[in-house]
Amino acid sequence: MSDRTIPFMVGIAASAGGLEALSELVQELGEQNSASYVIAQHMSPTHKSMLSALIARETRLPVKELTAEEDIWPEVNTIYVVMPGQDVVIAKGGKLGLREPDGQRGRPKPLADRLFKTMAEEYGENCAAIVLSGTGSDGSYGVRAIREVGGITIAQDPDSSKYSGMPSSALQTGCVDLTLLPSEIGEHLGKILSRPRDFTELQELHHKPHKLSDLFQILTARTGVDFREYKASTINRRIARRMLALGFSEYNAYVDFCRRDLAEVDALYKDLMISVTRFFRDPQQFEALKSNIEAMVSKMDASDQRTVRVWVSGCATGEEAYSVAILFLEAMGGLEKVAQRRLQVFATDIDQQALDVARRGEYPISAVSDIPDELVDRYFVERTETIEVKKALRAFVLFSRHNVIQDPPFTNLDCISLRNLLIYFNGTLQDKVLARVGYALVPDGLLFLGAAETVGSMENIFEPTTPSDRIYRKRAMTRKPALQSFLEETSPRPAQEQTSVRFLSDKNRHHGSTRQFDSLIRVLAPNGFLASSTGAILRIIGDISYVTALTESSGLQVDLKILIPSLRSEASSLINVALRSRGVRSGQWHPLPRSDHEQVRLTCYPIAAPSDGDGDGASVVLIAVETRIKEEQTASPEHLDPQEQDRYIRQIEDEVISTREALQQTIEELQTANEELQSVNEEMQAANEELQSTNEELETSNEELQSTNEELITVNEEIQVNSTEIQHVSAELTAVLRANPFVMIVVDQALQVRHASRQAMTMFELDSLPKSGIHISQCAPVKGLPDLTSRISQVFRSSAPLVENAEFGGENHEMTFTPFRQKDGRELIGVAVTIV
Repeated sequence: MSDRTIPFMVGIAASAGGLEALSELVQELGEQNSASYVIAQHMSPTHKSMLSALIARETRLPVKELTAEEDIWPEVNTIYVVMPGQDVVIAKGGKLGLREPDGQRGRPKPLADRLFKTMAEEYGENCAAIVLSGTGSDGSYGVRAIREVGGITIAQDPDSSKYSGMPSSALQTGCVDLTLLPSEIGEHLGKILSRPRDFTELQELHHKPHKLSDLFQILTARTGVDFREYKASTINRRIARRMLALGFSEYNAYVDFCRRDLAEVDALYKDLMISVTRFFRDPQQFEALKSNIEAMVSKMDASDQRTVRVWVSGCATGEEAYSVAILFLEAMGGLEKVAQRRLQVFATDIDQQALDVARRGEYPISAVSDIPDELVDRYFVERTETIEVKKALRAFVLFSRHNVIQDPPFTNLDCISLRNLLIYFNGTLQDKVLARVGYALVPDGLLFLGAAETVGSMENIFEPTTPSDRIYRKRAMTRKPALQSFLEETSPRPAQEQTSVRFLSDKNRHHGSTRQFDSLIRVLAPNGFLASSTGAILRIIGDISYVTALTESSGLQVDLKILIPSLRSEASSLINVALRSRGVRSGQWHPLPRSDHEQVRLTCYPIAAPSDGDGDGASVVLIAVETRIKEEQTASPEHLDPQEQDRYIRQIEDEVISTREALQQTIEELQTANEELQSVNEEMQAANEELQSTNEELETSNEELQSTNEELITVNEEIQVNSTEIQHVSAELTAVLRANPFVMIVVDQALQVRHASRQAMTMFELDSLPKSGIHISQCAPVKGLPDLTSRISQVFRSSAPLVENAEFGGENHEMTFTPFRQKDGRELIGVAVTIV
């Protein structure tokens, strides 16, 4: 910021019903705040606003009206009111300026979203956005920008507002810190600005996990999300922000408050989520992504009808997911030409409220400024106050709640967008998430990161497409590097154990300990394979072709599905048992399908266990495949004769086979039921979206009517205030004239007598004065009184006062003719005649 910028900037958005709220708010603003205030009140461009005059009467702070001449430096403890028909912005460097409105006709002026966005860009965390009464949704897009940079966001309590559209829309974004009455906003703002942003206490607490863990446990118990591996700076800043907004100066007091108030835990959780995004955010990077997508699509064979799979993790309110989907659709031929089965975009987040917004696909009209013009008509429907994603585009995007840290990743993905998510994780967690991403991407798949993010130590998996665009491509390789992510734990391990769990890393492959370990596993399993806890086969040792069966249903993934059916389910069970018990487990002998006299058995060896003794056990297992010649059954129970022994053995074998088949059937039924439930859930989501869309269309008509009436309501409010003031002034003037002991009349340009004192009414024999007045010629003549008409006309022509002596009624009188003008001093509108 420039040296001339003020310490803190406050933007205030208001519309219909906002005049009353503004009056209550500014009454509580004091000079101790050291801030500058800009009011963006929606007004008709054809109506001369009295807003600045009305506000000035309610506050001790100076009120100035912005003009379109030049950008100005804002002054401390000053309220700025925007002239009608213009947008107000914070220009580069921190100056205040007016700009011609951009976008479609009918949008409110001045546009609060535009003010808030430029405030965030220039003032960062040193700004606040306040949304007061009004119709429509202006301000709701801007509060996200303020929230993203760490500023304070406040909305008027919708129940206290005459029109709740604007504050309710802001609250629905989940980016509002406080909901207060207008009078409370001014008072609370003073408390916020009086406290410095001091993170010292929180920084010290971060080095004492037992302290911050209290708050982490409260959050985890309430939300199910663990924030312990988030960056310390992010956690400290967001906690301090909530403490600042609520007026807490001590951390322990804030923790006690969170224990009592679950609403504050939810608010802190939302603050930590930072569900902020925009369409085509960072246009240069999206242009680079567009080029990579077009190159990817151009390589596809025309006969290849496979589904292109995309994952947008941390999608927030969905703008980025729709943006990425649009780029793929454009590259594949357009919205109308792409069959729904050809593209599938998974959009995930852990913020359920943000996902609800994303599923609706409806955003404030100001969002259109972020979308390239040529895409707006093809993919969106513009309403009066909102812009809506077309149903055909929504059909390609499936939104679901998913924790990228804890939940299994999607697989066989062509592109993953992980933008502005890694910056909130510490290094260990970043590597863990990137390893999952590497496992989920197909070879040459694209990874799209934010402007401030890199792949760090995962360069062996990802290579940059260009140096500066943060778009990476998965290197063509075997699955061996992915083993490291399955073996490594987030908790530290002894040095000797770290060596053993990284035996497949390219970096350490030729170390002596690795070669020894490699020799050991070949002794244990001359023929076998290494598998992860999820069943992925990481490495094949020797020859296991005789126990594999590749079919159409097994797919191209290298996992337990490639085994013959009799070993498939048993291998999965052995892995689970070995991981839990951390011991060696062997399966049963099974006949080989291609041999009448050979049998095969699996033996499972768990490998790397965590050093701290916690967790689920090993993360990688070695499975040995053993064969033998089938032995004749000679042993028998002593108390049975040979015929009974044979019958007994056959009975046991039949029971084992029956049990195994029943178990296999149960597993398959559970898997089928799970898939069906998932399918039903997706269908219900689609049906729900259709119902929501129908309801939104019905609501749109009402919103358009409200928007059309908005400016009239604002003008009417000012007229009502002015009317009240005129009544007061009229009553005061009447009282003055009645008490005046002299003859006095007020004549307008048409020589109509508009006001007269009691003495004048008697002299000129006037019973009453109508509102329109009476012409001076209708006044009763007074003997000896000079001609008033000619003298008043003379004063109108000369615009100069006239004093004349006259004798009538046996007395000398002084006659004074005083012209008066409008408040601005330009136009002569009347003459006051006094006879003393």
